[in-house]
Amino acid sequence: MESSFKSVFFRPYNHIVVIFILLHLLIGAFTSPLVTSDFERNLFYGEAFWEHGFSIYDMTPLQIDPDYAIGDPSSGLLSYPNTTYDYPTIQLLFWAGVSILPFPNIVGKWLLSSFDIFNFLIMYYFLKNLQNREEEGEEIKAPEKALALSYLLFSIPFSAFEGQSTALTVTFFLLPLVLHSNHKYWSYLTVGLGFHWKYVSLLVLPYLLIKDRKNVNEAIKGLFIVLLTIVLLSFPILFSNFILNYFGFFGRLSEYSGQLKSNNFYLFHLCISSLLSSVILVLGFLTWIGFSFSDKKLEVTIEGLIERAYWIPFLILLSFLKVYSTAFPWYWVWFYPLIMIFPRGERRLYTKLLGITFAIGVIDFIDITVGLETFIEYFI
Repeated sequence: MESSFKSVFFRPYNHIVVIFILLHLLIGAFTSPLVTSDFERNLFYGEAFWEHGFSIYDMTPLQIDPDYAIGDPSSGLLSYPNTTYDYPTIQLLFWAGVSILPFPNIVGKWLLSSFDIFNFLIMYYFLKNLQNREEEGEEIKAPEKALALSYLLFSIPFSAFEGQSTALTVTFFLLPLVLHSNHKYWSYLTVGLGFHWKYVSLLVLPYLLIKDRKNVNEAIKGLFIVLLTIVLLSFPILFSNFILNYFGFFGRLSEYSGQLKSNNFYLFHLCISSLLSSVILVLGFLTWIGFSFSDKKLEVTIEGLIERAYWIPFLILLSFLKVYSTAFPWYWVWFYPLIMIFPRGERRLYTKLLGITFAIGVIDFIDITVGLETFIEYFI
């Protein structure tokens, strides 16, 4: 194990890793969020927890603090002043813990970046093992290295700049995939825990259940562990109006803040990235059913579709983003764990497609929020 970790940091490739890690730490210490108010609001709710407990699930920011003044950078208006807290219990407890640390505005970002570093290491070793299984080689190939390294780079704007919680969301995607081979029950447990960080973590569950389809007892026990974990951690919010508030708020940003609607069907600024993501969605469905343009006929079997179960979370997540929030580029980082489990050829193809869409989506997002000129002036 020691030699493995040495190989991560002392080869030429890994000098870049060290540079990216330093960028995470330096940017996190010296910059304020530019585009969103999520980080400040999360710390605000974390501080409020120590006075109001889980009651903040039924309190708006102005009810918690009449002097609430956190603004939305994209509009200059108060940020979500009419909403109650809308994230599950583990995320609330995380921010409550961060809020009592020294210099929480800096340490909080460093914590997020530390999870990004952890995610990078998991991806690196997972892809290395996957490469060995695919080609029986000893060295991880350049495209797989680049995929892991690109995550460490692309996560900088979200963790170090904006303080988004994307890092831990990716962690809760990764852990079930990595643990499943040797620790099935822990794998299912992390799915249940991930649900209480962000609900999207539940997307890994179909993949795990289909992987265990030949051992029905294992699948049933795993599903029971997930459900039990979800229920036990849900008690603090079951006695509030949390669910009603959450679905009442879902997708209706403009009613609570000056932010633009997140549905890309209404964001004409996102027509290019929306078109590209539509192409990926269609291509993904075609790939899943085994369609090949070189074949003269289409052959589909139920078992063949089941064997390609790794596509199901990918397509569900992509469909969600198409309908709801292509406008939020940090959500596209969630695809890293899902792409990792693809076979080599498909993994490299969809990495390129998603990379192009992600890059254009980031530009679109900046343009419709703070504006490209303001963004450029920030660095001059």
